[in-house]
Amino acid sequence: MAKRSNASNIEGVKAKLRQVVLSAEKGALLGSEESLIAELGVSRSTLRQVARLLEREGLLRVRRGINGGYYGSRPDEGTIQTAVSAYLEALDVSYEDVAALASVLWVEVMRRAAGLRNDTARALAEQYRLKVLGMDAGATFPEVVALEKEIREAIFELIKSRYIQLIFHINVAFSRDRFSTADIRDGSVEHREFVRAWREAKLLELSSIAKGDVELGIMAARHSRNVWARGF
Repeated sequence: MAKRSNASNIEGVKAKLRQVVLSAEKGALLGSEESLIAELGVSRSTLRQVARLLEREGLLRVRRGINGGYYGSRPDEGTIQTAVSAYLEALDVSYEDVAALASVLWVEVMRRAAGLRNDTARALAEQYRLKVLGMDAGATFPEVVALEKEIREAIFELIKSRYIQLIFHINVAFSRDRFSTADIRDGSVEHREFVRAWREAKLLELSSIAKGDVELGIMAARHSRNVWARGF
């Protein structure tokens, strides 16, 4: 019973301190350790325990010393990716499961992008169509990856879904860190075939956005993800 009561107390103090953090500007000084002990009505050990929990969440920074104090923060994508990746690893999640979810998310992204049917979407499609056409079969793998990321982020910005973007990034980062790519040498027949297939798939995606063709967008997204799966 005592352990349960202590855990409940920690959660209560954690909720209060989180509210203090979120009520302040990012990076703002929330107060000294002494002032927060008084404000929250807690012991020093409880405050420090709660502070460690919020530091892990990326919501707090604690500076020790004469000019120290507790400073509010905000988790960034890197913090979230690291935490979620560690949790997925602890669960022994497979690369295949994560890659499958990334594919489902990308299909949804393309469905939304192709369904916009506005001038902004058409202009983006034309802008990147020219960039893809300008990349020949001799492009290096890093060059292909760089343009793929640029187009992908532009499409995320187009549909304005930060949540899908975040979850997709987490899945891609986890997959990339735990799955070794095949050793396909730049300039080899296999690599040139990958670049050709990638260009074809990407042009199909961009065409679906330009035409406002949702069904084509879904098909193109699946084809594109399959190309990357075969290329790795």
